[in-house]
Amino acid sequence: MHVDSRATDLRRSFAALLSSLLPGLGQAFNRRSRPATWFAIPILVLLAVALLVLNLASPSMLIARLIEPSALQAVLILNLLVLVWRLIAVSHAFLDRRYPSKPGRAGLVAVGLVIVFTIAPHAVANVWGQTAATAFDKIFQPGVSAAGQPRATPPPLTERVNVLVVGIDKTPWRTATLTDTMMVVSLDPVGHTVSMLSIPRDLVNVPLGNGSNFGPKLNSLMGYANRHPKEFPDGGMASLEKAVGALLGIPIHYYAQMDFVGFVKMVDAVGGVDIDVDHAFNDPLYDGYGWGKKGYSITAGPHHFDGYEALAYARSRQAVGESDFKRAERQQEVLLGLRDKLLDGGALFWRVPALLSTLGDFVTTDVPVGLLPSLAAVGDEMGRSGVTRAIIKYPLVRGAHSQYGSVQVPDLEKIRAVAAQLFPSAGVAPVPWPTPKPTAKPSASTSP
Repeated sequence: MHVDSRATDLRRSFAALLSSLLPGLGQAFNRRSRPATWFAIPILVLLAVALLVLNLASPSMLIARLIEPSALQAVLILNLLVLVWRLIAVSHAFLDRRYPSKPGRAGLVAVGLVIVFTIAPHAVANVWGQTAATAFDKIFQPGVSAAGQPRATPPPLTERVNVLVVGIDKTPWRTATLTDTMMVVSLDPVGHTVSMLSIPRDLVNVPLGNGSNFGPKLNSLMGYANRHPKEFPDGGMASLEKAVGALLGIPIHYYAQMDFVGFVKMVDAVGGVDIDVDHAFNDPLYDGYGWGKKGYSITAGPHHFDGYEALAYARSRQAVGESDFKRAERQQEVLLGLRDKLLDGGALFWRVPALLSTLGDFVTTDVPVGLLPSLAAVGDEMGRSGVTRAIIKYPLVRGAHSQYGSVQVPDLEKIRAVAAQLFPSAGVAPVPWPTPKPTAKPSASTSP
């Protein structure tokens, strides 16, 4: 008896598509209950575990765990195994012996499309995974300090973690590498708070932690140390870490470094940042990096900035009433805007490939990869109210003129006193500086 292959091709293809969507469905459609069960059980168990993990972990913490190299490698292997399982299920459903005729041309074309449909998401996941692996190889150097030496044992998660965040002023017209943005970000894993302190780039006579001081501006220390290895055998970044730690009287555990191009690309990779500008200003002398023309102005109120706009907002300092201290405050605002976008629920997941690619090209750090989930947990469990910000300014420093131009002279005793309150022991709430004054006197009838 002649069997119309077109009818069976349609059923074959539909069964194959069902098993692509969920292994076992095509077998159930073919009325093969035992194969349907065996194909479905592993996938259903895997889906149940995935749903449980998604309910127990926030998106940021989940991503932090998944992109750790050993976990990432396991995920890539699992991705391949699931793909093979789905392809076997598709083939089994399509070639089921209940169909008496051989597949026709239409059926072969259809199953080919189903196979492409099946492979596509796994191919994308593999690209994402390989992108993450490549980025991590560039960004992280596990167990290695800024000096290229084995790092000491990291602090336990019952103590503060202090990270020196450095922005490098790399522009075509610069003849030297300057650390024009220096900020200490301290995370308290016990109290779930973050303290941020911006350090003036024009600070002079900063202690180096070895009994001597660095006379020129602090923003030139890293470049100078790199050019004079005999004086600074630890290298530029390690020397800067030690200097900032000696200045504040705290240990600096890790660093994170980014240049202007990386900053722009990172902001663009997360879809821009939202900033509520508290006052308008106009800086006609802004160098126009990325704009193609000089000058930058902004109005008060909420703004959405792309990378170059955020950079201009963070770098501008020549407007009337503006200064390096105001600029440092805006840099902290942009950093918090980035944090908000990175913790913006599932939106981060779709930006992971572009973000990792950007970070891999322009960011370096010695923060251990294994510490990322714990840091992500701190970020998840606190809101903006958990961030205490401060800037080293008058009366902690005083302006002066020297052979290095306009400089800021530190009062080490006052700076360290402020740092002690801003970076207290883990679990102790940081005290902002300047400390807010009480808004009202307590009533005389109030009980002590």
